Amino acid sequence: MGKLHWLTQRMSAPPICVHFEKEVIRLMQMTSAKEPTLHMALEVSRHDELGMKEALGSFKGKECIISIPSSEVLVQHIRVSNCEDESEVKSKLMQQSPEWEHCEIRHVCVAMTGIGTGDAPKQELLCVGVKETVAERYVQELESIGAHVLSVTVPLHASLRAFDKLYRRDGDEKITSMLIDLDEQSSFILVAHGSHCVFARQLSLNAMTNPTKWQSPEQEVHAHTEQGEFERRQEQQPRGLYETMPSNSLIDGPLEQELRRCLQHHDALFPQRAVDRIIFSGSAASDTETCAAIASNLGVSGYIADPSAWIEGAETCASGPSWTTAAGMCLRFSKGAA
Repeated sequence: MGKLHWLTQRMSAPPICVHFEKEVIRLMQMTSAKEPTLHMALEVSRHDELGMKEALGSFKGKECIISIPSSEVLVQHIRVSNCEDESEVKSKLMQQSPEWEHCEIRHVCVAMTGIGTGDAPKQELLCVGVKETVAERYVQELESIGAHVLSVTVPLHASLRAFDKLYRRDGDEKITSMLIDLDEQSSFILVAHGSHCVFARQLSLNAMTNPTKWQSPEQEVHAHTEQGEFERRQEQQPRGLYETMPSNSLIDGPLEQELRRCLQHHDALFPQRAVDRIIFSGSAASDTETCAAIASNLGVSGYIADPSAWIEGAETCASGPSWTTAAGMCLRFSKGAA
């Protein structure tokens, strides 16, 4: 019986990864986790129920992983003592916003403070929460058209996984990267030491809806390659904007202020580690001039994510930064070859 179960698992299809955004739903499925090869990728209008049902029928199997929109995810850093339990952590979060009361919460310690200073040791937690009713709504939406939902995740985790698998090379544990996931409605900023996420923030809606006047550099977007023992082929580099230098021009607007506050928070926690590079993902990252201006004004090398450079067969139907989250979900949850 055990052997039969093992064979069944080997022959089953990888799950269909479904990434919900404001206006569209992106579905992606791999054929293998070891050698990323695309089976199929489709984009459906957010309000096209019949189209979604037909799209689901085009994939292998009915098992799905859901990534809910970033606008419906809560993210908060809090500082607590080592002895505080889950209820005390939740109480501190509710002091920041009452919305945390009905959330399922995941958290990770990103830094220890107060060690060796005479103060009681504390830990800084990165907390991510999703309201139970929100998760249930998306599960019911898919299951009503015949899908079987295995798990629910958030763009923060999926995009970081995509970065870890696609862009982090051997030896990159010493590299500090900022991933800016730009969605049409809401965005995340992540800072990772190697593959370990140490900071995350959801940009306020105000910062995204108030347009900022960017002073766009005149340099062309071009491929950027690195030399060394772990050199990748040129087509497997993140699409480089250019080697940026600190700019004397100022970015006027809420978005710039939020980005600089994120850098200040990271620098306060880790004064010995500066951000080495910025990788832009998400649907709004297709605006390369804006991304180049952000990187230039922050004085950090910038890159545009494009998972199709690592996923065979994705060049025509799943290319560009908008597919980063779906690709990260596939890399995280894909099983054996279909």
